[in-house]
Amino acid sequence: MKIFVTDSEGVLREVEGETVVLELSNGKTIELAEITDWPERQTAITIWGGRQPLESWTEDDRHKTEQLNMSLVAGNCVDVWPGRVKKQN
Repeated sequence: MKIFVTDSEGVLREVEGETVVLELSNGKTIELAEITDWPERQTAITIWGGRQPLESWTEDDRHKTEQLNMSLVAGNCVDVWPGRVKKQN
């Protein structure tokens, strides 16, 4: 995934990174991550309310975050579905 930000003149500037974290004025965060482990969805992202769960998180920690998944299906069609992540064993 390529990540860009705009400068004061509206020009796109590429930055290094794997996810994008936006901190809103109220201190809450939204994290955007590319979905790469679902071969049936070639182009998809997850939007996390909060941060994307880390392997070190407990199940209680994981229930504090929610996700919204988006996938480009065809032409101008977007598939959107909610979810919660569970720790992989």
